[in-house]
Amino acid sequence: MLRWIGLVVLAVALVPALARAVQLDALDLGGDWQLRKLRFVGNHAIPASTLRAAIVTKARPWFALWRRWPTFDPITFRTDLERLRRLYQSRGYYHTRITHDIELPADGHAITAVVYIEEGEPVVVERVDVELGETEVTPAQRGPLMEHLPFAGGDIFTEEAYEKTYAYLRAWHREHGFARVKVEKSAELDLEHDTAVVSYRVDGGPLSFFGDVRVEGAAQVGEKVVRRELAFDSGDPFRQSLLDRTRQNLVALNLFSAVTLDEDPSRDPRVDLRAKVSEAPPREVRLGLGYDTDDQIHGLASWRHFNFLGGARQLGFTGRASFREQTLAADFLQPHFPGHNQRTRLLFSQTQDDEDGYELFRARLSPRLEWQATSRVTGFVLHRLEYDVLTNVSDALSARLGKEATRDGYLSGIGIGVDWDGTDDLLNPTRGFVTSATIEPVGDFLGGDYSFVRGVWEGRGYIPIIRKLLGAARLRLGAAEPTNGSNEIPLFERFFAGGINSVRGYERRHVGPLVGGDPVGGRTLIETSVELRHPITETIGAAVFVDGGQVSEQSLTFPFGHLRYGTGVGVRYKSPVGPLRLDLGFPLQPPRGDQHWQVHVSLGAAF
Repeated sequence: MLRWIGLVVLAVALVPALARAVQLDALDLGGDWQLRKLRFVGNHAIPASTLRAAIVTKARPWFALWRRWPTFDPITFRTDLERLRRLYQSRGYYHTRITHDIELPADGHAITAVVYIEEGEPVVVERVDVELGETEVTPAQRGPLMEHLPFAGGDIFTEEAYEKTYAYLRAWHREHGFARVKVEKSAELDLEHDTAVVSYRVDGGPLSFFGDVRVEGAAQVGEKVVRRELAFDSGDPFRQSLLDRTRQNLVALNLFSAVTLDEDPSRDPRVDLRAKVSEAPPREVRLGLGYDTDDQIHGLASWRHFNFLGGARQLGFTGRASFREQTLAADFLQPHFPGHNQRTRLLFSQTQDDEDGYELFRARLSPRLEWQATSRVTGFVLHRLEYDVLTNVSDALSARLGKEATRDGYLSGIGIGVDWDGTDDLLNPTRGFVTSATIEPVGDFLGGDYSFVRGVWEGRGYIPIIRKLLGAARLRLGAAEPTNGSNEIPLFERFFAGGINSVRGYERRHVGPLVGGDPVGGRTLIETSVELRHPITETIGAAVFVDGGQVSEQSLTFPFGHLRYGTGVGVRYKSPVGPLRLDLGFPLQPPRGDQHWQVHVSLGAAF
């Protein structure tokens, strides 16, 4: 009996709730409606996040509890329903049926909009026909060309893949010398049988070569500077990548606000170009104030001339100050010296560094020669000449390391290194890898008061995991060895771990041996990080991470079995001045007396 009474009560309760779901036509257009919630039901092929991004009607973000409910416009919502139908068609679902309910509240004007989606069967590609005509493509080239087509039989017919295949065929031919290529595309859809036949006709035209280049807009900078950045010579075989590299070279000068490379519209094999640039102010002044956990409040002031004495030479002065470190620096850049693919830098700096256990004054002069081997690989060689003064060294550190590691002196070393960037984006990578390596012998025949060899290798990798979830990983190894009869590495050249850009969750430099509460550092270093990143909104993202690291006082003894780990969560904000990072880290094995958590705040990506 009680069971029947309960069912009756439930049915009576549901009737008014169901009755309050109406269609747009029944909604009072003059009402002051707000959108409390937006729900999608029945979508499988397209995630709800993509559907929300495709429409104008937006619900309040789940975390923005302080905001008012957004206004609900019935006319805009009706247009959004059509946008969703169009989105499904672009993804190959031409039979999708979209309906809706507007759930009215018992009181007030905050409604819930529910979108019901019956996706239906997608249109599948039956075959892809590519006609190359008389284009001079060898059999050895044709095989890889066809294998990498974005479209293939059996795929769902999507407009993105349809256009991507068109762009791929055009880009492939332009990279292989066919500057005048024309591509025609067509698709025959049979919606009765849900199939599509896709066709592309390619007219490659003649094999092309670069002709003359006319420069416009470089009145102050000079035409010679623009021509020096060309990645090709007249008569060279045409390649799209050479045009792209030329544009990158010109933008990298920081002398132009706009760069365009226009080709003549003829069908001749000879491709003449117009390089049109818009000049920007050659001087830049930067002032900044920031905060991070290690340096706390810090300030920056800099001045740079990007065309000092002409020829795209650069001269800059920079001052940085924080509670931990103060630096004054001047640098000069001579591009294309001594060769076309080389550049020479000269750096002078003075630094006052206040670390736990010691203070360091450093004056440095460092010439550096860089060689741009490819667009992604840069090699360099440098000479480091500096004078280092250690003061206020703690008694515990002096006793542990001895006088040789804590004395003042001159340092002279030559560094050789290479940087290789294989990512898809230099500033915000989502796939690919970055690696760098440096080896630096110090002293011995180079002179100075210290003798050792120091090397560092670092690798970083990025990979999309699923949808918008990104995986990132980092590994850094370092080693130093005394040479020429020396017994110890100078205190300021030793490796340290722990802190905001090392092992999060730990205090700065508190991973590794401590003496009297001060970090000792070591001769060998290992640091590793794994991070999962996911966007929340267009400007806010979240991350979870695990860091590990350790230093060893022994040479070339990497302490893989004695790592100290930290883990935590973070928030990323894309600010106008760069990514702002806030991490909450927890050390799994904190030193005695240290906190069991750390908040790390910094400007810039973790890695």
